[in-house]
Amino acid sequence: MFKLKLKYNIIYMRNIEWFLFVFKDTDKSELYKIMKFNKIKDVGYIVDEKPSVVSNYFHNLIKPRGLLKYCYIYQIKLN
Repeated sequence: MFKLKLKYNIIYMRNIEWFLFVFKDTDKSELYKIMKFNKIKDVGYIVDEKPSVVSNYFHNLIKPRGLLKYCYIYQIKLN
């Protein structure tokens, strides 16, 4: 029986944080809630869209659809 010994513990930390600003109306005049996520996949889960749709909306490639009409997405790069 072999035992595998690791010399280094590798911890992968993401250097991007996503903020989802949710508004009460489509005019985005009254803020309802701010949520923070580590992955765009998590943002897509909350707004019930695929991560590719959320990414395309963030980069202004598509118009907002569904719950994205009530949202603003902001990205912060750490380090």
